[in-house]
Amino acid sequence: MNLLPLVSCELRVAVRRRRTYYVRLVAGAAAIAISFWGLLIWADWQTPASLGHSLLEALALTGFIGVALAGLVLTSDCISRERREGTLGLLFLTDLRGADVAFGKLAAKAILPFYALLAMFPALAVCLLVGGVMAGEIARLALALLNTLFFSLSATIFTSTLCRKQHVAQASALLMILVCVPGLKLLGVALSAWTTNPVWRQLAFLTWFSPSGSYFLAFDSRYQGAAGVFWGSVLATHLFAWLCLALSAIALPQAFLEKPSEQRQHAPAPWVRSKFRNGIRQCRLRREHLENNPMAWLADRDRPRRRWVWCFPALTIWLWMAFKLDPLGNPAAQAGFVAFVAIQVLFKIWLSADASYAFATGRRDGTLELLLLTPLSAREIAAGTLSGFRRRYLAPLLALFLLDVALAAWLAVVGRRPSAILVGAAGAMLLVDSYCLCWVGMLRGLVARDSGQAILATLGRVMLVPWLYFAFGAAIFYESAPGEMAVLWLFLSGFNDLIFLANARSILIEKFRVLALRPFGEKGPRVESRWSPINWQAE
Repeated sequence: MNLLPLVSCELRVAVRRRRTYYVRLVAGAAAIAISFWGLLIWADWQTPASLGHSLLEALALTGFIGVALAGLVLTSDCISRERREGTLGLLFLTDLRGADVAFGKLAAKAILPFYALLAMFPALAVCLLVGGVMAGEIARLALALLNTLFFSLSATIFTSTLCRKQHVAQASALLMILVCVPGLKLLGVALSAWTTNPVWRQLAFLTWFSPSGSYFLAFDSRYQGAAGVFWGSVLATHLFAWLCLALSAIALPQAFLEKPSEQRQHAPAPWVRSKFRNGIRQCRLRREHLENNPMAWLADRDRPRRRWVWCFPALTIWLWMAFKLDPLGNPAAQAGFVAFVAIQVLFKIWLSADASYAFATGRRDGTLELLLLTPLSAREIAAGTLSGFRRRYLAPLLALFLLDVALAAWLAVVGRRPSAILVGAAGAMLLVDSYCLCWVGMLRGLVARDSGQAILATLGRVMLVPWLYFAFGAAIFYESAPGEMAVLWLFLSGFNDLIFLANARSILIEKFRVLALRPFGEKGPRVESRWSPINWQAE
């Protein structure tokens, strides 16, 4: 094996990148900001012991979410991209083996989140200084976070090995993370709490294969009574990660031995007859779309994906029928409402990924260059793309919004007015965020070097930045009621969406040709919109 030379080469390349230093700096600054925010809010009404533990939980939860999603961001498309570009076979023309390639990808992609964790760990020592936290608790949390990072990267490398298309690889990685991290943990807890059948209760050991099990048991309050379960969960998830790497190493030499693109395109598929069953109607709709706006047909030609979007309203209805949803109720009702909000967040992520993928793919395969040869203007291209998104997502979006309205009305009728305000704010931001994600996603797909960066940039601007604003606002108005906090979050999120929406519309319509005609992968020119403060004096 040529494992060590390949890994050392990948590490030398990774540590020289400017992004590596930026990630480490941002992670350390974020940990310091969370510590400062927690001390500012909780210092007035908590004891030093509880303050240190609350601060530790905030830092650990942030780190756990980051390492759990690291595989989705970094390695979900690492092998599938090599397969699409035809460079995976070039690696095996040398004396490299599947294990060499798998470990090389792992080493190259793990350097960024590993440095981020190292930059965050010193902030955990602040909890020791505040009090109420033991050194062993911090050591167990550090071990659980590192093990979760290894698990996330290894599992998504395996899913990327089995896929070729980018959106399929990313969807498979997301499904793997959702099933393994929160899914197995929730299933084990539900089986142990809701049933008395000993056969079903034995399935609670599935918690051992979830990284969230070791994370929750790392705290002293849970570790004292379940130390063996903690170490068993760490060992099980660690071995499962090695299993994913081993399966990736076995499948990699066979992954590049695939049929040419012409054979794949002409190969019969089992769903062809069902997809084109009504050929006359499909031809008529395609002719109408092409006559009105060709971009509308391009954006809406994947009709099977339209049916999958209805899974989000269906899951919401099932959740409402199975649980009592109340953000300010008992723990079970709060857990149900968290799942209710998580479904809406996944819908937004799906929409932003589709919006970012549209122009990024068109710029890579030359579709946008062909469109620029037509009389279509930038405004018509954007309008056609939005028309395709509207036919695909508007009906499920309205169904989710109506479910929000119904839940808010029911909570208001039973006298839970603060909870109704929270649900109403979530429903209002569902509509506003969805429209903003379409415009910002199209712009980021046109500007970013690849669709993965475009998706991250879109989600960061529309869904992450408002929470940063809200964190500072909550630090100032920490004595406000939950309903007032919901109004504050609604105002800050709406104002943030308005700014990014106006900026995206301006740049996309006015500078579309400048951004679309540059080579794919090349850094785009800096373009300032008319909403930017740099142009205020000129106006």
